[in-house]
Amino acid sequence: MTPQAFGRRGEVLAPHTSLRIGGPADFFVRVVSLEDLEGAVRVARASELPVFMLGGGTNLLVADRGIRGVVLENAWSEAAIDGTTVDAAGGTPLAHVAAVAARAGIVGLEWMATIPGTVGGAVHGNAGAFGSETADDFVDATLMDLTGRTWHATKEMLGFAYRTSALQKTTTIVVRARFRGRAGTRAEAVARIKEMANERAAKQPLAQPNTGSIFRNPPGDAAGRLIDACGLKGTTVGGAIVSTKHANFIVNIGDATAADVRALIDGCIAAVRARFGITLVPEVEMVGEWE
Repeated sequence: MTPQAFGRRGEVLAPHTSLRIGGPADFFVRVVSLEDLEGAVRVARASELPVFMLGGGTNLLVADRGIRGVVLENAWSEAAIDGTTVDAAGGTPLAHVAAVAARAGIVGLEWMATIPGTVGGAVHGNAGAFGSETADDFVDATLMDLTGRTWHATKEMLGFAYRTSALQKTTTIVVRARFRGRAGTRAEAVARIKEMANERAAKQPLAQPNTGSIFRNPPGDAAGRLIDACGLKGTTVGGAIVSTKHANFIVNIGDATAADVRALIDGCIAAVRARFGITLVPEVEMVGEWE
């Protein structure tokens, strides 16, 4: 089987990212099952093509030139309950994990409802919100490499740290992961999800295409506060703007390019370093073929 037989060639990635930015993939494959995933990895390996896993398309800045090789969009979504544990496929939206847990009267995973990414992306980047992060509730995962080999990984094996893990900048695929909450009530979980959602909507520019927080918060401070203190809210480059609602967000106001966003990122880093002596570290992952 050739890549042409199982994917689309030259698929523009912008519609597949939350920022609505990104050039073409050489080959684009959407997988919706374990069999799809295994088959796509097998064909890519046989064709000696690099593979990039795309989950929810959040926390990513895809280059205007796109991504070489095969982009696998993991849309395999399913979640099951075992006691107070949720077992979910890698392509499952975190919001779905939170909803499944809430319906079962499991509490402690409500924060996941506020993050627009997938299980695989959350494990890769140790995603978090409202004082919780993936590592806090993570039990274990099934991982796969590009030879198709799978193995079981414990929390200790994944090297979780603030907004990162040992999986970042690797081609390792999260096939499944398990998360543990606590026994509670459905009403309690639903109320907490609504409370968090309302707070997030009040503080973040959710109505505009964005990729979530652009920078990690430095120790003891907040990236948004530092950027705001430099007077950068509302700063534009091309079609990208530092959000006037939350300075740690860059939004696409209609025709932004990846180069526009990267220029704003570099500008924020330079300004904060010059004023405060702090070097901001991007939380967003820049991927693809950059000049």
